[in-house]
Amino acid sequence: MSHGDLAYSTEGLPAHTDTTYFTDPAGLQIFHLLSHPPPGTGGTTLLVDAFSTAALLETLHPTLYDVLSRLRIPCHASGTPGTLMRPPLSQPVLRHDENSRLVQVRWNNEDRGVLGQGWQAEDVGTWYRAARCFEEQIRAPDAEYRVQLSPGTMVGEHASTPFTDSSHRQLASDARPIRVHWLTADVRRSDGKA
Repeated sequence: MSHGDLAYSTEGLPAHTDTTYFTDPAGLQIFHLLSHPPPGTGGTTLLVDAFSTAALLETLHPTLYDVLSRLRIPCHASGTPGTLMRPPLSQPVLRHDENSRLVQVRWNNEDRGVLGQGWQAEDVGTWYRAARCFEEQIRAPDAEYRVQLSPGTMVGEHASTPFTDSSHRQLASDARPIRVHWLTADVRRSDGKA
């Protein structure tokens, strides 16, 4: 596995958000499938609407939603020898703006650091209950949309099923503009400016 990252392996990836270990993670990710040579199989793309899933959590379990909105967790990328990426500040899974609107979901079980710094002792168990509930909702069949992409197809944030043959791994590229870049572009468009 190159780069010490599951994305570069033949393993399936569960639903997740990328770049949780950045101070300002990608706010929009565009995934472009370039090739998927035969006879390899697998690599079905998995999409989940994390904002919808979070809204469901808030409706069904408001206390657990509050826990994921309040408790900050460290994230990191450290699979490649000699590399450690970690933002200077930990963030909660569910981030809200000054008007209490959900603006970001940071969910990646593979990039989570050690929990509990600055927490009360009872927060650890409560956080794991909230995380378990959120993960169950993300993995619910009615929350998942799966599609086998063909070369030339572009989609937003993704996960994938395992590949059967690493020598026939699909080739893809992606773009990850940070949130402020695409929000600023959107504001300019709504103002009628290019």
